[in-house]
Amino acid sequence: MNWPLAFRAYLFLGLIEAAAAMAAFFFVLNRAGWTYGETLGARDPVYLQATTACLSTIIVMQIVNVFLCRSAIRSVFSTGLLGNALIIWGVVLEIVSLLLINYAPWVNSLLGTAPVEAAVWGLVIPLAAGMFILEELRKWSARRRLLKRSPRSGARSVLQVR
Repeated sequence: MNWPLAFRAYLFLGLIEAAAAMAAFFFVLNRAGWTYGETLGARDPVYLQATTACLSTIIVMQIVNVFLCRSAIRSVFSTGLLGNALIIWGVVLEIVSLLLINYAPWVNSLLGTAPVEAAVWGLVIPLAAGMFILEELRKWSARRRLLKRSPRSGARSVLQVR
């Protein structure tokens, strides 16, 4: 653990994920006509949908994050998406779990979740793409700084595709 890693994990990617999750939560509430200060019961269908949207967003953002975090400076396009079978199986399991959490009535009853509308995915997917783009831009900037700082010290070998 070092300061650049802490900054990236907590103050960059973590804040993006948190903002996206809260955006999904309030998106569902807003679409249902909720107003600030209005209390919703723990079993209120709107509240259940909002919390499910929040959880779903966290899961989707973590799926994107697992690919982004394979390298602190190398692009996802250079590290590849299919190089680690355990990650792929983990992502498949996450997607299956996400679908069950959202759309299986018995899981809804068990976990206190509720199906989210397609409009939620219309918000979540662009937010995940936004995090992907922002992190790729940060990595690009980090690579440029690294190359400017030490063009003869072998910094290029760190950046090479394996």
